[in-house]
Amino acid sequence: MGMLGHFLKGPKTKTTLLLTRAGPVENPAGVLYSHPGLDLSPEGRNAMRALAEKARAFLPVAVYAADSRAEAEAARIAAEALGVPHALYPELRERAWGAWEGLRFEEVRARWPEAVAEWTACEAGFAPPGGESVAQVWLRSQPRLRQLLAKHQGKAFLVIGNCTVNRAALALALPFLPMDEGLRLEQDEARLTVLEFYDDQGLLKALNL
Repeated sequence: MGMLGHFLKGPKTKTTLLLTRAGPVENPAGVLYSHPGLDLSPEGRNAMRALAEKARAFLPVAVYAADSRAEAEAARIAAEALGVPHALYPELRERAWGAWEGLRFEEVRARWPEAVAEWTACEAGFAPPGGESVAQVWLRSQPRLRQLLAKHQGKAFLVIGNCTVNRAALALALPFLPMDEGLRLEQDEARLTVLEFYDDQGLLKALNL
């Protein structure tokens, strides 16, 4: 059933998932990183305070993030600014890069050319040596996101995610979004994306405010 058929059944309770990415971070070398990750830069701390002010208009009741360094600090900053509680969940971590952690993409491409070719051929299903695929991250993060949607039904809450988890959240609202094409919806650091859910049906209200 499409959204029209869903709404024709009558009024629905709206639950708002506010979505952002922590950052900018201290990453002068431009390396691949996941957990425990990198620290927010001073610019990133200021950006998260400004982001909290944008989110305030939606009256969020809580802030959630991964237990990684930048995301945890960003959640604390946003929660303090908003005057709401925050919680950290390992299910919301960025994909693990395994043997590629801490390397620049140019180094990865030089050392693992065949693996990079596999990656470009199947973005969602490919996992670096010792790391995770996009599909695996979606499987671990989406149940937690659904739990938070159920917990805060009829209200708004903020999730400070990352490239991969935010794509998993977008896919809850946009179920036609293929895993391999998630990069077509770019999620910028410290910008606000708004998803609205009515029961189990979602829509993209705004991207990168």
